[in-house]
Amino acid sequence: MPTTAVITGAGSGLGRAFAVQLALPGARLLLADIDAAGCEETAQICRARGAEPHVTRVDVAEAAQVEQLGADADRVLGRIDLVINNAGVAVSGAVGEVPLDDWRWIVGINLWGAIHGCHVFTPRLLAQRGGGILNVASAAGIACAPTMGPYNVTKAGVIALSETLAAEVTQHGVRVTVLCPVFFPTNIVAAARGPAAQRAQAAAALANSRFTAEQVAAAALRANQRGELYCLPMREARLVWWLKRLVPQLFHQKLAAARLARMSRQAQ
Repeated sequence: MPTTAVITGAGSGLGRAFAVQLALPGARLLLADIDAAGCEETAQICRARGAEPHVTRVDVAEAAQVEQLGADADRVLGRIDLVINNAGVAVSGAVGEVPLDDWRWIVGINLWGAIHGCHVFTPRLLAQRGGGILNVASAAGIACAPTMGPYNVTKAGVIALSETLAAEVTQHGVRVTVLCPVFFPTNIVAAARGPAAQRAQAAAALANSRFTAEQVAAAALRANQRGELYCLPMREARLVWWLKRLVPQLFHQKLAAARLARMSRQAQ
């Protein structure tokens, strides 16, 4: 298990679950989030488990702030065993209806945040010839379901970024994993933007999941330790993965039909 790690979006949800999983006695963690109060709560939990957490407020959409995060990591961690680019938000709605400001917001955090994290930390890991990068994407980046365009685009981008990076750095001893889960309980809906009905549906799906954030975090950490590029911890995500690859056109036709059926039920 890594003994030093940088985690973005560590103030709640999956980011906190990653921190708790890594908070073994003697571990040193750099916890980053735009929510400083939430990040400090995570630090208290980690401290109680014997780890040494450090907290910093970071907006991952801002390149300069992620550059400073890298400098902070050099100072408080030294060698970096693992970087987890986890910070993320959600936007739903149909293409052409979602405000462009919402597109810019989610692309800045979900996609540029991961780009900034990889840009800043990859040279450090290459210089030390080892370590891991774990990028949090989603099965949404594979399925690309209707009315989730902004979220789909950013998560598909994170998958592409991870695949590209893995081909560039694996031979130098750096492990890259991209996590692609389906719904599980987090706080992502609390700050989500989009139609109220869709946000309510997402909240219900999160609440009804059979998986916890802790289980998803543990699966992703194991995958990175094993050097696995893809982590699809839920059966539903793996089914989506294979169906899209085996029958891509039929897969998207079924998605479109499911959306029409749902709209018809709502209109009744």
